[in-house]
Amino acid sequence: MDLWDVVPFIAMITVECTDVGQTTLSKAAMSRGMSPLVYVVYSNVLGTLFLLPSFFLQRRNYPPLTFSILRKFFLIGLIGNCFGEILGYLGIRYSSPTLGSAMGNLIPAFTFLLAIVFRTISICRLFNVGG
Repeated sequence: MDLWDVVPFIAMITVECTDVGQTTLSKAAMSRGMSPLVYVVYSNVLGTLFLLPSFFLQRRNYPPLTFSILRKFFLIGLIGNCFGEILGYLGIRYSSPTLGSAMGNLIPAFTFLLAIVFRTISICRLFNVGG
């Protein structure tokens, strides 16, 4: 067995442990009065500061960033990331970190079920069934 055969499993375990630790930390912070909005801002600022040096080091390897592209990045981050985090942390605030971690693992199952439902609806419309 080669070391590279084990690396995906180690990475997967590391990601899961980090996720559980982060939801536990967020629950502890919100139990002491921190707003979920403030927690999202802090975590995004910390992530930005952590990733910013790599952006500047790899900058010459990519095409230039225009205002239009930066605006799109901002909107995608705001809608896709921040609102999802805020809603997730609000849920953790009123429940437990265990439930928050479990819900993150159930997202693929919910996506699969929604795909089946939408496919069934589109097949029914195609054959004009049910209405």
